Amino acid sequence: MTLDLDDRQAITELLSRYGLLIDQRRLDEWSTLFTEECEFVVPGMGTFSTVADRRRMVENGMRGVHLVAAPVIRAGDAGGTAEAEQSFMFRAGESGRFMTGWYRDTLVKEDGRWLIARRAIEYISRQ
Repeated sequence: MTLDLDDRQAITELLSRYGLLIDQRRLDEWSTLFTEECEFVVPGMGTFSTVADRRRMVENGMRGVHLVAAPVIRAGDAGGTAEAEQSFMFRAGESGRFMTGWYRDTLVKEDGRWLIARRAIEYISRQ
């Protein structure tokens, strides 16, 4: 499968909205970026596999700002799937703590819309 320009643009928009919506605590909108059964893997915290679990993860987490690089996107093995990798930096608002690393995503196209089916975070720094 190949990804056309519209797919790449939609995926880039999806991944960009992730950081903006989580930072602004717009959790109802943020929750729509994922498939219902999305696996969200966070080192040291575990895997969050339900909408309610992902929402609690954000509600109980640090507030701050995500800065992300443009994603590297490639077609997945099956039609309607893609893989993406993206560098990120997160700065916590109150503590000033920085976290850096990569997002590794599996994406699926459902009903004409790209969604995150799996997100794994890999930290390289948590200061």
